[in-house]
Amino acid sequence: MTRQQHDGGGQLSTVSVGHGAGEGMDEGPDGATGLDSGDGGTGSGPVDGEAGGAADGTRDERRLSTPATTLLGLFLLVDVVLVCGALVTLWPVILATIEPGADPGATARWSPFGFGDWALTADTAMLLAVVVCSALGSFVHAATSFATYVGNRRLYASWLWWYLLRAGIGVALALLVYLLLRGGLFAGSSGAGATNPYGFSGIAGLCGLFSKQATDKLREICDTLLSTTGDGDRDRRDGLATPRDSTPDPDPGKP
Repeated sequence: MTRQQHDGGGQLSTVSVGHGAGEGMDEGPDGATGLDSGDGGTGSGPVDGEAGGAADGTRDERRLSTPATTLLGLFLLVDVVLVCGALVTLWPVILATIEPGADPGATARWSPFGFGDWALTADTAMLLAVVVCSALGSFVHAATSFATYVGNRRLYASWLWWYLLRAGIGVALALLVYLLLRGGLFAGSSGAGATNPYGFSGIAGLCGLFSKQATDKLREICDTLLSTTGDGDRDRRDGLATPRDSTPDPDPGKP
């Protein structure tokens, strides 16, 4: 950036002020900071020639290559097609197994994309719905971040695995939240037939979309439920570790 200042003769002069290391640049898809602030950032993106390269005009080696960026974008497109297709074919199975008056042990046939013929119970269908919906929410997060960083020319190769593992993180978190809710809030209900598939699917999607916030909330719950008044290791008379400046007693029972 530049600024103007007065010299000794009363004339205006232009002074170039450089940014510090890493200043003005976002850090990554999650918790991005800087001028181009990742997901939902306010930056409108650099103009051709303004960013995406080093000061001498060479390409920034940290950026993901064009072929790799294209493959990652295609991966995200295939991901959403598979997830949406699985959800569309799975939903009638869910409604058939949890309809009022249905036998708790009843099964329904599911054939995703015409491959296989699976017999699903109500509980299995709900688990699959949680997996699929959380993967859909994870796609929204990953695709939004991908489009933002590609548009701002800030997609670095070091974040490739974040995009590849994003769906797995969302699915695992959604399954934990689902088991927690089913075990804590519906402990006395009669199986999956007493649950609302729309509500649980929506919660699973939000867990995939906002996995960081969901993880923070689970941490708060665990801190509240499992809080202690002291440090167990420090409160014990005989610690597990022997101090460096002391020698253990060879016969602790002898006075």
